[in-house]
Amino acid sequence: MSLERLLRLDGKVFAVTGAGQGIGRAVVRLFVEAGARVAAIDIAARGLEALAAEVPGITPYVCDISAEPQVEDCFARILGDHGKLHGIVHAAAIFPKRAFVTMTAAQWDELHAVNTRGSFLVLREAVKAIRPGGEGGAIVNVSSASGERALVHHNSAYGASKAALTNLTRSVAVEVGGDGIRVNAVLPGGVMTEGAAAATAKMAADGLATTGPIMAPGRLPLGRAAQPEEIAAACLFLAGPASAYITGQTLAVDGGFLVS
Repeated sequence: MSLERLLRLDGKVFAVTGAGQGIGRAVVRLFVEAGARVAAIDIAARGLEALAAEVPGITPYVCDISAEPQVEDCFARILGDHGKLHGIVHAAAIFPKRAFVTMTAAQWDELHAVNTRGSFLVLREAVKAIRPGGEGGAIVNVSSASGERALVHHNSAYGASKAALTNLTRSVAVEVGGDGIRVNAVLPGGVMTEGAAAATAKMAADGLATTGPIMAPGRLPLGRAAQPEEIAAACLFLAGPASAYITGQTLAVDGGFLVS
């Protein structure tokens, strides 16, 4: 295989959740450039409209991934529109920052409905959509270094949800490997996205300080937060031919935090 083909997705149909902003939007842009047909999934119609105007040729799907009927319908529509699915990058998540001792059960459940239940629903329907094609496929979950170790304070619910997603990645990889479906995860650390900026602003408004291990001197060997495009590049590697014999693995794209 030629060097160029290792990172090409020509003729492939990929879905991307959380496509309207941040990492998901960067993934859509890169995958289209790599030759994929992209089904862009997001809960916000406005974000999808802006993305479709910027990246012609994508197919937008408005979907709340925490709602089982919506997820089932979304993947049925993707198969109806494209005839097949070769893979998905699952980037959708919410990450409100809340102090652990004042967090309510309802607030905990709200986050896990999207990040944990939603991930289960997306992965289940993705496998069901990929399997009949008989070509195998690739699932890339955007988990987090927060699922391995605490990065910032007031992030316990999010970290727990990402630990669940990382474990789900490994478990599903074992179950679907016989179908030629690879399942891997990218573990970002701090990433400069609109969502991260909004979460930081909300913390300030709630009187919560932006503190934690990742902000301590020397904890980021590369000395900066990531750009969404850098996470998207890792997703492309795990989605394409260059990683054809990799499954059930996690790739930390965290500036070195986990080894510092």
